Parts: sequence; structure tokens; C-alpha cells
Amino acid sequence: MVNNILVIDDDPAVRGAFKLILEEEGYHVREAENGLQGIAMVEADRPDLIFLDLRMPGIDGVETLRRLKALDNSLNVYIVTAFAAEFMDQLKDAHEEGLQFELASKPLSASQIRNIAQVVHIAKVHEGRRANHHKLVLTLYVVSLNPETRRLVEQISAVLAGIYEPGHWVFDVVEVLGMPEKALEKEIFATPMLVRDLPEPVLKLLGDLSRMSSVMAAITTQNVGTGVQTVIV
Repeated sequence: MVNNILVIDDDPAVRGAFKLILEEEGYHVREAENGLQGIAMVEADRPDLIFLDLRMPGIDGVETLRRLKALDNSLNVYIVTAFAAEFMDQLKDAHEEGLQFELASKPLSASQIRNIAQVVHIAKVHEGRRANHHKLVLTLYVVSLNPETRRLVEQISAVLAGIYEPGHWVFDVVEVLGMPEKALEKEIFATPMLVRDLPEPVLKLLGDLSRMSSVMAAITTQNVGTGVQTVIV
């Protein structure tokens, strides 16, 4: 469960809105009014999710991101900003350095904030499942479950059942109507698809998914030997 969320933003109204919305869902929310304070709070207690502003006094959000990732590269950081275009070159540099983060535009609605926390929660559940040696975990993020996506979900389930033994695969569908789409400006946040060792029928269906406008993303993880492979389309 995602229990510990940190909001780093110099605007007290923004921090208060995040705190109110997330605490209603049972999350523990801490607030930092600038990057340095946020870094100190992460050093004291690693959060499950960080909402990070870009334009702040002192060090900006991009430098804060670099220092946070230097502390723990696995931190889940969701940059929420109204100034993405202004910081795009810096964000591109950070991406090329290998720093992983998500990006959304302000203002976020209450449902969008809750959805982001839910997605991170599901990812952490999957980490636990991989520890239990599931051979394949597939999560499908759809804008809405319409007849087209329902048919594809049934096809994927049938294919997985035909390839893997019961208990060796997991398939989740997350309806994220209203969630902000991932930033793809200049394609700098597009993740290349890794195809090694995934069964051909699964690859074909994932390829079909990528052409459907109602599908936001399909994310799979697969145990390969002693490691885990991730595929994002």
C-alpha cells in the first residue's frame, strides 16, 4: 500500500489541496515548501510517492529531482507543473541522464490526484507479486472500458491462460478516465519497447494495443532468469 506521500510545492494552497484530497483516501501526507526541505524529509523517511513542483525559490524542481534520485533512484516522482514548456530543455536533459519521472500539468482535479496515487499503489502490489515468482504481470491502463477494449481484454486473458499455468500470470485492467496523459512532447518521455523473450501471441496483442486511442499504456513485467524485464507500449 502507498502510505507515505510527500508534496513539494512553494504554494501552501496547492499543498493543502493535495493533503486534503489524499488524506481523505487514507494516505499519510507530508508537505515541503521548497526543494531543500523536501530532500531533507526524504532523507529522514523515504516516501512511496512524491508530487514535485518545478518553479520554486532556491533550487528548482529539476535540480530537486536530481538530488532526490541521487538519494534513491527508485523514488516515484510525479512532477506537477504549469511551466512544463519553460523547463522542457532541462527536463529533456534529466531524462537523457536516465532519471525516471512522470509529468502532469496543473491544475489537477481531485480525481486525477487520487488516480495517480492508485496507479503507484498498483505498481507496488505488482512488485510484491513478482517477489512471489509470477512469470508475467500485465497491467492495461485504459481511458474507459468500451466494447472494443473489453473484447481485447477477453482475447488477452484467453492467450495468457493458454500460455501460462494457473497462478503464473496476473492481468489487471485499470480504468483511468480523467487521468492526465503522460507528456510526450518531442517524444522525450517515450519508452522504447523491449521485446526479448515475451511470447509472440502476447507481443502481437501488445502491438494491437498501441494503435488504440482508448488505451493509455500497457505495462508488463516478466521474470527472465534471475532478473525482471519490463515492457511498456
